Amino acid sequence: MRIELASLESGKGRFAHNYVQGEFVLEEERLRLLRPPTVQGEIRRADRSAQVKGRVVAGVQVECERCLMWIELPVDFSFKLEYVTQEDYLAQQADELSDADLDLTVFDGEVIDIDALVTEEILLAVPDHVICKDDCRGICPRCGADRNTRDCGCETAEVDPRWAGLKELVNREKW
Repeated sequence: MRIELASLESGKGRFAHNYVQGEFVLEEERLRLLRPPTVQGEIRRADRSAQVKGRVVAGVQVECERCLMWIELPVDFSFKLEYVTQEDYLAQQADELSDADLDLTVFDGEVIDIDALVTEEILLAVPDHVICKDDCRGICPRCGADRNTRDCGCETAEVDPRWAGLKELVNREKW
């Protein structure tokens, strides 16, 4: 979905879109889309910029960092972004980023790509590290068994090879 700023009446407008299955694709290995997103919001155009605010709702699956089981996560968030042209961005660029710069996006000055906005906001809404439950035991590094479902009995105490020499000294018989 693309919004052409020239088509906005009196410089403002509303938008809403319910994506259907297969219309929206997340090209991210660690995420699966369960429920296609819905997006709604409003847009206001200024001379060479635009302010967009709205809400995205979707459902995704992400792998547990420990046991690799897929976990369902609801995504429901609001966004508020300012779009500026490349020239304006470079003109106001400072040495350090401020908090206001986190909601700043560069565009061509004519069209806002809502699909790209939804993709970016979904990726930002999903945590980097997800664990299915606090006491997740993960998978066995030796045999690959899921320790949450069964105890494989593998010895998992590994010694860091850098400390192997010290282990030999400790295990040596006293003279």
